[in-house]
Amino acid sequence: MRLYLDVDGTLLRRSGHARLRGEFAPATNLLRFLEWAAAGFECIWVTSRTRHGDVDKLLPVLRQAIGPGEEWDRIHAIAASFAAPVWQDFKAEAMELGEDFVWIDDSPEEESLDALQRAGRHKSWIKVDIEQRPDDLRRVMDLVESLDFREAAA
Repeated sequence: MRLYLDVDGTLLRRSGHARLRGEFAPATNLLRFLEWAAAGFECIWVTSRTRHGDVDKLLPVLRQAIGPGEEWDRIHAIAASFAAPVWQDFKAEAMELGEDFVWIDDSPEEESLDALQRAGRHKSWIKVDIEQRPDDLRRVMDLVESLDFREAAA
């Protein structure tokens, strides 16, 4: 099964003045989430940062949010291995709507939601809100692992 991943607001939260590393801070359990995702799914970036098919535009943003060290080394290896398809106007253009998938995003465009609805895949999107719930990725993992979600997404 494919797992489509947004980044801003989904895996990285606005850091404000609380963090000195930059504009973004990693979501709680980011490394654990990415390891879980890579182990169980074909992972694909659908973020404006990679819309031209280039993961190299995303990696510096992740590095700045995470900082140097072993955690970054592990996240870098995982993030660089995910596909980054080309898309033009909205994220659903990068998705195989005829296949089973899960899409994790905090705020998808209306065009993408409409495309999912038309394809009968509206239940494949999981809203993430790490700004309000910094540990929301744990909820996402539990939800995706549940039999109820897999049946609903199909």
